[in-house]
Amino acid sequence: MNVLNYIVGISLIFLVSACGDKNTTSDIKGETWQLVEMTAGMVPPSDQEGELSMSQTYVFTPEMTFTKQQTKDGPTIEASGNYTTKETSEGIFYSLKYTDGLQIVGSCTGNDSEELLLRKDGKLQNSWMMCDGPLLVYEKQ
Repeated sequence: MNVLNYIVGISLIFLVSACGDKNTTSDIKGETWQLVEMTAGMVPPSDQEGELSMSQTYVFTPEMTFTKQQTKDGPTIEASGNYTTKETSEGIFYSLKYTDGLQIVGSCTGNDSEELLLRKDGKLQNSWMMCDGPLLVYEKQ
């Protein structure tokens, strides 16, 4: 019986340690991020010139849902969905899957998904600039 307990114990340790990716979802207590900087190509960030051309916020909940609000030349558009996080050497990636408000998804693929990176400096940025979209940078409120 001792050998069986030993094997079960070692197996449990192996299974727990085999999970190499750090999932940071339990650290999220509810976060709001506000757009603070927009850069298009080689143009300097527009926040240095005064007011941004649009307002955009993300709200992430501990239940792994999010809402995104955007106001630009008119009424506020709201989108929502679910998200996951994954910690890498670059920072924490937020993978968003939209269920509503697809017209304000900012991605290279044009589908219902969006990627954001929480950088080591504490700012959140989009990945849209990799395909010539604008670089959008957010600060936690």
